[in-house]
Amino acid sequence: MPADAPLDEIRIIDAAFEDRVRDLFKVFAEAVYTGEPEREAAARFRRGLVSAKRSHAMAIAAVKEVEGQ
Repeated sequence: MPADAPLDEIRIIDAAFEDRVRDLFKVFAEAVYTGEPEREAAARFRRGLVSAKRSHAMAIAAVKEVEGQ
């Protein structure tokens, strides 16, 4: 694999993470705008954000692990 391949994969993962956070925020903002109780909307946003962060970290770790082989 070319030396810059892991960096390309990490950039792709980072971009996907950014997209996911953007989508989570849009859903949160729409929920607040439409009158959903803010507490429930914020809780759902937090759960999604924690999940996205965990998935991002796991994917980066997997790329690094593959590169270490």
